[in-house]
Amino acid sequence: MRVIEITAVILLVAVFKETALAFNVEKKSIAITDATSRRGALMKGATAFLGIASTVSSFPNAALAKPVYPEVEADKKKIIDGYKGLEYLLANWEKETTVCGRYDNPYIGDGKGCERTPEKVMGYLGYKSTDSPLFRIDKTLIRLQKLTDDPDFLDVLDKFVEKADETNVMAFVSSWGEANPGGGKDRVEYFIERSKNNVKESRDELAKIIRILDLKVDG
Repeated sequence: MRVIEITAVILLVAVFKETALAFNVEKKSIAITDATSRRGALMKGATAFLGIASTVSSFPNAALAKPVYPEVEADKKKIIDGYKGLEYLLANWEKETTVCGRYDNPYIGDGKGCERTPEKVMGYLGYKSTDSPLFRIDKTLIRLQKLTDDPDFLDVLDKFVEKADETNVMAFVSSWGEANPGGGKDRVEYFIERSKNNVKESRDELAKIIRILDLKVDG
């Protein structure tokens, strides 16, 4: 009887150990599962956050750029067309500043019906017609300033307007060169050629603006 009791106690102890071992294993398994779940949740959260950040960072640059205004494309075209006009004027200076067939009087012009005139110079710079792409160009450039943060933009704008005004004044003076006391055809030629230098400087300043705005000039 005593032996049976001892045997029963040994069996109970063994069962207890097995149960305790199984409990510990299950407890560790639960802990591992919980840790894995928490780690999984954190990973999911991080992935979701990175996904959002990636989506935001992949937005087109235009969406994050300064807002533009309705006439922006038209204003860009004016700058490009105006620049091309000045390039053409300089490349065809003699032709564009000479008019033939306007007068029959041999004492006017070169005696062959042709005379030098600055009218087209003023026209190319926007001082003769509202149809010129450079008409009120200062207003256009002030609007286009919204497209850049370049600190030099305003200085270049001021220089361009200054050179364009100087060109217009020189061309205007040239138009009266022959009529003024002591004037003559040579004075007309003199002031027209001086205005050419001003046109070159105006063209160069406009080219700087085109570079700052990253505009494309074809041809």
